[in-house]
Amino acid sequence: MGVITDVRVRQPAKDDLVGRRFLVAGVGNGFEGTIGIRVLDGRGRVLAEDFAQSTGGMAAVGEFSTRVTVSSPPRDGTRLTVQVFGDNPGLPDEGPSPGFNLREIQVIMFADLQGWLLYRVERGDTLTAVVRKVRDFTRTTVAQVVAANPSITDPDVIRVGQRLRIPVKG
Repeated sequence: MGVITDVRVRQPAKDDLVGRRFLVAGVGNGFEGTIGIRVLDGRGRVLAEDFAQSTGGMAAVGEFSTRVTVSSPPRDGTRLTVQVFGDNPGLPDEGPSPGFNLREIQVIMFADLQGWLLYRVERGDTLTAVVRKVRDFTRTTVAQVVAANPSITDPDVIRVGQRLRIPVKG
């Protein structure tokens, strides 16, 4: 039979900002419709594990979603890897580890994230000036703004019109 399995992640997307509890959603299938989810730190240590059930059941590709919680989150601005895969029943020497159709998404964690402001850089702005301008909305640091914006390769160089994500924390 030519039936194949697949997993596609729609949320989170690459470089999304996430809090300690965040949504993982997409389409896929796995053993008995189970989609496995893991969150890894930069050293490959598992910070959280969870699963979702695909609406497609055992063989069909269907939608899935769940909220994953990282109970001991790393410091704000840390890059993490979210792994999403079709569950492997865990039989010895059967299937890949951690599961089939592994997808990995890089995200940036701010544990108490409530959302973020979008700020358009104006003439004369520096990151320090931007942090001061948004102080009434959120307490953040230049280092956290840099971490939230992978397009910033040099904190001393931002462009007029550039859009910056400014984390809003609870």
